[in-house]
Parts: sequence; C-alpha cells; structure tokens
Amino acid sequence: MTTLNVEKGFTLLELMIALVLGLLVAAAAIQLFIGGFLTSRMQEANAELQSSGVFGLDYMARDIRLANFGNIVRPDLNDQTPWGGIVLTALDATNNKTNIPYPAAAPFISSGLLSHSKGNQEDVSTVKNEWQGLSNVDLTSDQLTIQFVAPNDMVNCEGQNVQEGDYVIQRYFLRRDPADATSGVNFGLACDANTPTALGANPIAKPTTITAFGDAGQIIMPRVDHFTVQFGTRDSNNNLAYYTINQYRAAANTARAKTPAEEPPRIVLVKMAVLVRSLDDTKNKNIDLTKKILILNQSVTLNDAKTQYARRVYTTSVAMRNGLGVPR
Repeated sequence: MTTLNVEKGFTLLELMIALVLGLLVAAAAIQLFIGGFLTSRMQEANAELQSSGVFGLDYMARDIRLANFGNIVRPDLNDQTPWGGIVLTALDATNNKTNIPYPAAAPFISSGLLSHSKGNQEDVSTVKNEWQGLSNVDLTSDQLTIQFVAPNDMVNCEGQNVQEGDYVIQRYFLRRDPADATSGVNFGLACDANTPTALGANPIAKPTTITAFGDAGQIIMPRVDHFTVQFGTRDSNNNLAYYTINQYRAAANTARAKTPAEEPPRIVLVKMAVLVRSLDDTKNKNIDLTKKILILNQSVTLNDAKTQYARRVYTTSVAMRNGLGVPR
C-alpha cells in the first residue's frame, strides 16, 4: 500500500491578508519615522530661531542702551537735539538744527544713512548700502541709526576697537546676505559703524568728519525677513505714545507748526522687532504661509507662499539713557 505525501501551504486569501498586514506595519513604521524626522527638523529650526533672534536682539540692545550716553545737556531727545542718541537728521545746506551738527560743508551725510521708516515723504534710497527697505513681507523694513560717546574701551558692531570717549555712530538695516546659500531671497540684519579714532590718539574730541560710514556693515543676525522700529514718546502733558519713525517725524513737524510752537514729543524708548526664519525648509504642512503675522502692531503677509520655513517674531524695548531729564 502506497502512502501519498500531501504538502500543505498558504491559501491565496491567507497570503493576501499577510501582505496587507505587512504593508500596514510598514506604513506605520514609515509614518513614525517621517513624524520623528519632521519633529526633529522643527526642534532644530526653533533652536536656530531662538539663537538668532534672542541673542541677536540682545546684542543690538546692548549698544542701543549706550545711545545718548554723555548727552546730559540736552536730554529732550527729538529730531533736532544736537548729538542726540537717535539720529533722525544731519546737517545739510538748508537745515542746521539737526542731531548731527557736522560736517560744516559738503559733502554732507546722506539722508539714506539716517533712521527711516516708509511713509508718504520717506522714499527709499537707490544708493548701494543705504536704506532700501528690503523685506520678505508686504511692508518696508526700517533703518535705525544711533550715536553715542563710548563710556569705556569697547568694540563696535563691526569688530573695531573703540577707545573711551570716542564717538560712535551705528545703523541697523536689512541687506542681502551672500553667505546664506539657501533658496529664495535671503536678508540679514546688518550693522554699519564709523571708523574709530586711531588708537592712542589723545585727547579724543567729537569729530568734524565721519569716516567709513555707509558701507555694507557686518551681518549680526542672519535670515531676518522683516525689521521694524517704534519710538516710545512723552509729550509736555506727560502723555505716552508710540510712533513709527516716519510718524514721529510728522508729529515733530506738526508740534513746531502750531501757534505758538510746541516742543515735539521727546523720545524715551525704542522698541524693535524682527521676524526671523529658520535655515532649512521644515516641510511642515501645519505652517500656514497665508496667515498674517503681527509684528509691533503691524499685520504683515509673507511674500513667500511656498517654502515652509519656521518663523518667529522677537521684540525688545530699550529705555533711552538720560531721556527723562528736564529739558534746558
């Protein structure tokens, strides 16, 4: 009698079920991997934003706290205060009541190197390295220019050694950052400073000329999409108000045009904000690029509606040194 060996295997239905289960497990594993990868990229992006935004603004605030240092004779800081810490005006052929009362003759300091924000009478400069209002949102970025007398030996924002008592003028503005090779339009917050008095020069006096002010400066904060500034002011009735740079110019002119003329509101505080973005595209679909971003009471829309960078707004306020004294 012959015994037949019958080999048994999986049926087609069992194979299909096993294949489906395997695909489900693989899909879950891939989803976990992708989710972990995106989470890691977001955490890395947030760390970049914090490093750039927090430390960059702290670096700026350190120098801006020095603005108006030594200006104890005229603490009523406005757009005509001689040697005032916020530079809104400079001597020219028609205006001799200015924050910078030099040089005495042409060539005068270009208006494109002063503090600016976009407004009806504020046209951006076409001169290279001057204020051009560059921004990656639908509003123009600002430029802030300050001046002070160095309270001690220090280093200016371009890394040059400055002696105690030396005159320092610095401006903060957005410019293209060629070092950032990522796709799109890349701006960085730059700082441009004058060349200090030669080391060892004694005594150090206020200059009659400015040297090397108006170049590209140094990038102090990479990947900044927008930079904006507001002035906190106090008027003769002790009322507080905030103005953009251009609004403040208009308010100062309005005060002087009254009969009798009034003193312009004095600047007692500078508030700054930056919109910083990450180095890499996070690929995070939860980032809504069409959503408006609030930055210093301004609602802005991104120009880039495709690349899902992580972005964050950082804000800081700096009280002006000697700004609350009694005017002369």
